[in-house]
Amino acid sequence: MTPPSRRAAINSSASHVFEVLRFVAEAAEPLGVTEIARRLNLPASTVHRALVTLEEANYIQRYQNTPCFELGMMPHLLNRALLNHFALHSYSRPQLHALAAETGHTVSLWYRLGWYGIRIGGAFGSQDIHHRARLGETDLLHRGPGPAAILAYLSSSERQAYARFAKAKFPELPPIGGWEEIEDRLAGLRTRGFARQSLPIARDFHAVALPIYDAREQVVGSLMMEGEFDEVNPSQEMHKAREDIEAGLRAEPKRFESPFSHIDVDEIYIRIIDSNDQP
Repeated sequence: MTPPSRRAAINSSASHVFEVLRFVAEAAEPLGVTEIARRLNLPASTVHRALVTLEEANYIQRYQNTPCFELGMMPHLLNRALLNHFALHSYSRPQLHALAAETGHTVSLWYRLGWYGIRIGGAFGSQDIHHRARLGETDLLHRGPGPAAILAYLSSSERQAYARFAKAKFPELPPIGGWEEIEDRLAGLRTRGFARQSLPIARDFHAVALPIYDAREQVVGSLMMEGEFDEVNPSQEMHKAREDIEAGLRAEPKRFESPFSHIDVDEIYIRIIDSNDQP
């Protein structure tokens, strides 16, 4: 039997490995041992051992043969395995690529996962000048036009439950304007029928998102488009793509049920990286 002191050392070592992995995944650029150790306030020897462990398991890799590290193949494979649990991921691919080809804009499909939105599909447009869309990207429902287009169309009791969850779990990430104004902003979103956000990327660069409903007329996701628009309104092509996706949801409701619907929404917790992307 492993002595308690030995178990504590093993648990501490494992904790450092996960801490280093999270840091590498969230870093804006590849970093080396010294910089990671400094930012995490850990001994360089501890960080080095964690990096070696992660590199051997293909969770990280060296960036262009330098002593700096970035994510390796394994996280991408795990991310792909997660997305494959959502039948809508593969079903929506033709519609998303057709919409991106027709409009030249980048499009994404967001899906509700508990009190979060997860990007389960996407296609880059020919006119794309900015993109950071990653499949598997996850955020709270009040952050960003994609997730917000889901939140706005939940029932009043669900929105109240969401606010309780977000205040308790993420007090550092309130909506712009505070929780007192969130209902008015969501009501405005429902009035115009879509979420929107102007992005400081280039002139007239915006994101718009339409809610997506399932066979029970429950909002389960959203279709989002990003690009330089003359008018911040969903295009006819975007409405058509949404209709095509919803037709599939109505035709095969069992197939498109959430694989995580059996889990209580308050029990699903995902660590969120702070950003200012709010509608």
